Amino acid sequence: MVGIFAVTLILTLYYVVNFAFEEQDTLLDTHELYFYSKIVSSWEIDSISHEPDTVKMKYDLSNLGMMCSVYKTYPSQQDTIFQYYWGYNDNFNPLEDYYSYGDSQSLGPENDIYIPHYVSYGYIKSLMANYVESGDYAYYFAVNYNPPDILTLRFITASLMAIFFLFILFVFIRKYLKPILLMKRRVTALESGDLDSTIPIFGNDELADLSKTINKMILDIKLLLTNKQRLLADVSHELRSPLARMRLQVEMLPEHKNINRLKTEIAFLEGIISNLLLSDKLSTPYSNLDFKPCYIDELVDKSIAMFPDAQKRIVILGNIHRKRISVDSTKIILAIRNLIDNALKHSDTKEPVTVKCRIHKGRVEFIISDKGQGISKENILKIIEPFFRIERQRKKVAGFGLGLSITKKIIEAHKGQLKISSELGVGSSFTILLPLK
Repeated sequence: MVGIFAVTLILTLYYVVNFAFEEQDTLLDTHELYFYSKIVSSWEIDSISHEPDTVKMKYDLSNLGMMCSVYKTYPSQQDTIFQYYWGYNDNFNPLEDYYSYGDSQSLGPENDIYIPHYVSYGYIKSLMANYVESGDYAYYFAVNYNPPDILTLRFITASLMAIFFLFILFVFIRKYLKPILLMKRRVTALESGDLDSTIPIFGNDELADLSKTINKMILDIKLLLTNKQRLLADVSHELRSPLARMRLQVEMLPEHKNINRLKTEIAFLEGIISNLLLSDKLSTPYSNLDFKPCYIDELVDKSIAMFPDAQKRIVILGNIHRKRISVDSTKIILAIRNLIDNALKHSDTKEPVTVKCRIHKGRVEFIISDKGQGISKENILKIIEPFFRIERQRKKVAGFGLGLSITKKIIEAHKGQLKISSELGVGSSFTILLPLK
């Protein structure tokens, strides 16, 4: 768009400049024709010899630095006959080389200027030349001067004007729209978790008002998030305190068949509280991740080590790369652990859960597969929603439907992606894709 605008501006300026030059040139050309007519009139014809005064002609031509050829004309039935009469530095042949493109018959009336003689202007080869008729004599004038290319000169002038105009426009727009650039940088910093810096305020216009509004909005967001985190922490403490007392009291109870059931329910409630808090933290775009370089194989080993009772049901396919990746290892291990846990819960106990890792197209892929009942297409997108559980599995498998939701949030916080593929009666495959760099 800028290129189209620049070309349009150059052509417009060229047209305007060219039009102005043409108008001026037309008037100056008419003055030039009048000048040649008057100078020829000053070379009086002798009343006796009826010839021009060559002495005065030579003086004037020498003073003006011009060349001149004078011909005497004789009318004939077919055409006018030109006979060479006199010349001054006339090393040219005007009868063969003169080319005219304007004369007094057209320019005189156009500019309302009376020119006594017929005068035209043009070129003799590459020299600027003029032709004047006066009585029985024809005068050819030439100037040994090559003017610059008018087209190029005017185009360069228009281009320079356009470039200067665009530069001034660029400086003005850049200065005027600088607050927008600062707003963009501030929003980018906000996405990265910066809730403290502010947008500098310039002037008192609408952009300044907008900058003030954004600063106030970010301050309000920070206040809301702080209050939210404080509320969650308080609620968590208030909920866990009675649970801790309940666990202590259960331990002090005598042996009973329902004690293990009570312990399971207490652990279930603690799990709900922990997962709700973690899910909320990961939903906050301003939470900071603890990125550190760690080895890929260690991530897998630590995730599998969290299932000491199911080691025989987990099979690692291929060799895990001994390569470093910068992630929040605690959260990535939790994500892999959640996928392995789901696979163990929902797969056939006779079939192993496979874990595969590979590097492909600049990304690390962790692939966890099972040989379970599979997931229907309509439920694949729903299972990553908080608290969603497939109806047929609610009574068979304990849980509260937050594992996959938390896993997805962890991966997306690392700028990664979670892919799910499944087929009913065959099994499911969950793939974590993380950028290697």
